[in-house]
This record gives sequence, structure tokens and C-alpha cells, in this order.
Amino acid sequence: MSASASLSRRGFVAAAAALAPALAAGRAWAQQEVPGSSMAGDGYRAVTLPPKPGAARPSMSNDARDAVERQIACPCPCTLDIFTCRASMPCGFSPRLHRDVIALVENGYGADEIMAAFVDVYGQAIRMAPPKSGFNLVGWLAPFAALGAGAVGILALLRRWQRPPATTSATVTPIGVTASDEELRRLDAAVRRDRP
Repeated sequence: MSASASLSRRGFVAAAAALAPALAAGRAWAQQEVPGSSMAGDGYRAVTLPPKPGAARPSMSNDARDAVERQIACPCPCTLDIFTCRASMPCGFSPRLHRDVIALVENGYGADEIMAAFVDVYGQAIRMAPPKSGFNLVGWLAPFAALGAGAVGILALLRRWQRPPATTSATVTPIGVTASDEELRRLDAAVRRDRP
């Protein structure tokens, strides 16, 4: 390598230090709010509803609220519910979604209404499990049907293997030999020659 093409450690560190502010500015720009919408650069969308008039506030206990959060999937790549993600490895989504749930509870909304609000904003993918209605019943029932069919198939196979084999009476019918005495004598001599 030529001296002009190589980069020393000091030069690399200096170049990285010079690029760090630009990278930080780019990240801040990507995470800023998009004007005219409630969607941030990372995909978070606020789930808000106006306060219910005359509703008891809060509408549920902290344990019931946590149970609702266990039914809502965190949109980050962790594949956990927002309660577990927030409690074990908080990401950028779960604390904000937790604040949304708290606000909805404070505004007097129940568990079904909160789930419906999240589905309206994020779609069915926000549910930890599909609802038990319509075509989604196939998703709930298919594993059990497959297990049942597999069990029936295994039982049938085991019964088939335990059955004694069918006995067949093989009758041997003699084949008439039409050889002359000379042919039989030559055959006998050939067999004797082949014996050790």
C-alpha cells in the first residue's frame, strides 16, 4: 500500500470524531415529529381518545392495566408484549405505549375500548393473539385439529402393527417333469461335478 492510501489510527479516530456530529444530527432528524401527523420518525403513533364524560377515573386497577398491556404487542423487534418489554428491556416504543395506556385508563376507558383504540391506530398486528372470531378461529382450532388427526393416525398405525400377519396357506403343486432318463443322468452328473 502506498503512504497516501493508508490511514493511521490517529487519522481514523480524527475522521470518526469529525463525522460523529453529522451522524447524531441525522439520527435526531430521523426521529423528529413529521409535521401535520402524529407519527414520529421511528414509527410510534400516539393512541389517544378524549376523556369519557362522567366516567370513573381511573377505570381499572394497576394490575388490570398491566393485564391489558400484556395483550398489546410491542412494535419493536423484541416480539414481546409492552408490559414485558417495558419491564425487562425498555425500547423506544414500550414506555410511550405504556403512557398511552395510562392516559386511556385515566380518561375512563375499559380494557376492550383500549384494545380497540390500539387496533384502530396500529391494526390487528398490535394484538398478541388474534381475536377468537371469524376466520381467525382457524388459527385457534387448526393446531388442535392437527394434533387430533395425528393422534388418530398414530393409533391406527399402532393397531395395524400389532395385528398378527394374515396366514396364507400356500399350496405347492408339483410340476410334472418330462425329462428322459438320459437327461436326468446328465443332470445328476453335472450336480456331482459341481460339488467340492
